[in-house]
Amino acid sequence: MLTLGFDIGGSWVRAALATEQGEVLRKSVKRIATSSVETLLSQIESMAKEVGGSDYHSVGGVGLGIAGRLQMREGILVDSPHTPFKGVQIRKELEERLGREVVLINDGIAATLAERVIGAGAKEDNMVYVAIGTGIGGGAVVDGNLLLGKEGNAHEMGHMIIDMEGRIRCSCGGRGHWEAYTSGSGIPEYARLLAEEYSPKTPLCDLVAEGRTEAKQIFDAARKGDGFAKHILEEASRVNAMAFANLVSLYDPRLIVVGGGVALKNVDLVIRPIAKLLPEFAFNAPPEVVATPLGEDAPLLGAVLAVSYSSRYNFR
Repeated sequence: MLTLGFDIGGSWVRAALATEQGEVLRKSVKRIATSSVETLLSQIESMAKEVGGSDYHSVGGVGLGIAGRLQMREGILVDSPHTPFKGVQIRKELEERLGREVVLINDGIAATLAERVIGAGAKEDNMVYVAIGTGIGGGAVVDGNLLLGKEGNAHEMGHMIIDMEGRIRCSCGGRGHWEAYTSGSGIPEYARLLAEEYSPKTPLCDLVAEGRTEAKQIFDAARKGDGFAKHILEEASRVNAMAFANLVSLYDPRLIVVGGGVALKNVDLVIRPIAKLLPEFAFNAPPEVVATPLGEDAPLLGAVLAVSYSSRYNFR
């Protein structure tokens, strides 16, 4: 049996035709269509036919990993902070369009499943996966158990409160959330906050204050030696290390695997500083911190695997 997998994140939709074991046969990556629910559903349907091709008749199921808060077993996307979709019965809609059973899980849970089965945590019963991308999410395996929670949302680590003063509003509407400070969408806002008191001013300061920067510009400026950019990333690393320390206190993992586009494109400026600073903040013994060997496909591969692991983990 072949499986279709989808990873629907804050910026991209990834689709793959794969074997049940996660061997990818065909793949497609496109910018997410966010103008309407219908647009996204049509995009998923189109990409399913594209990667399925002449083998579509052999597809036995579809795995859907998506960013946002779910009612997983009811197949409902309750809230997706990086898209306009709320209260969408996405599983029902896609089953009607694709003619296949759909398994719905959060993209962080999907990536955690992939790491546990075929990735860095394949032999590890206590591990955490953290994705630092457009947003921040992940999942945890404790004593060999993939944690899901009452509605499939035991993964929303990006919405932990790391700033008691709540100086920055998160895209979900809350304040002081980790994601609002050091994710790809959050770093520019955190930079604006830091610019208020930073001196001496650099060329980046004015751009940040005017709201005309993106995360990539900040990382690029740091590599070129901009003092303010370096300061932003140093402070972001401290925030990340403190958030990781919270995860270590909660789950006591032996391994933390890091993914997400922002982290994987900037291993030297994101992942390595976390690993260096973590012992300063961790109460429990610090775990090993590594970049995912599955790259940005970790959630996609997990969505593929979710179909064959659905019964084991009660995804439906």
